[in-house]
Amino acid sequence: MSSHACHARTRPVVRAAALAAVAGIAAPLGLFVATAPAFATPATCRTNQLQASWDDSGTARSSTPTGKQETAVVKLRNSSDDSCTLQGHPGVSLTQGKSSETLRDTSKPEPKSVSLAPGKSTTFTLVFLSEKDEPKQAIKPEAAVVTPPDNKASTTLSWKWGPVTKQEGATHPGNAVGPVGATVEAGSGSSASKQIDCGSGWNNLSVRAVTSHGKDACPVALKVSTAYGKAVEAKKAEPITITVNDTGWKCQQKQGEPNPYTECINTKEPTEKVQLLS
Repeated sequence: MSSHACHARTRPVVRAAALAAVAGIAAPLGLFVATAPAFATPATCRTNQLQASWDDSGTARSSTPTGKQETAVVKLRNSSDDSCTLQGHPGVSLTQGKSSETLRDTSKPEPKSVSLAPGKSTTFTLVFLSEKDEPKQAIKPEAAVVTPPDNKASTTLSWKWGPVTKQEGATHPGNAVGPVGATVEAGSGSSASKQIDCGSGWNNLSVRAVTSHGKDACPVALKVSTAYGKAVEAKKAEPITITVNDTGWKCQQKQGEPNPYTECINTKEPTEKVQLLS
């Protein structure tokens, strides 16, 4: 076969390869165009990758009860050699022997994805009611059992913030947990409350409901006023605990500006209050 014939047969192959390169399609005879590799998103942080510890940036300072809603902050450090991500609310239960108090998620802020390189940390916030006056309403936690988002395994921290008011049965609980990577303040675990004037009650005192239920709270507020008045007439010492509709209310006098007043706090929903004013 002549050299001219060989040259004629190879020319279409060269031309096809050139056209394939211009058009960006695979060329014949095994020729191809390489593409850039895709970068994978870091995997979810697993519990065994994370080192949990208390961060002292919350309002809680010691085990001494305050009777107020406090915050405690947990730090999660990526102790592995690989980057990972977290998003959402951790699961948190406060435990005392066989008893426990499970904290609900806060409704705000919205969870956001947090990326943790090796050695880097993020935090989340616990909001809790520090029980001061009613031991029967409290759990005295020994530990906080923390389950990171999208995990089943847990890690345990020794609890150092004192007794906590039980809130699992509350409609608007005062104990809650925020999402990772967000700052949550006391009050975030419950709905916003408003002051509602409910008329006159026992001893002709003005009755005011501090509530997230609007005017619907007034019938109960008036019953609280009546029950409190009966306890005072029976010469019970403050703080006075009364029961209205199977719910406890803790009542005691506070100093207003300028006049003192009585405030009764719902032991199941501490953001619900009744105030008796002269």
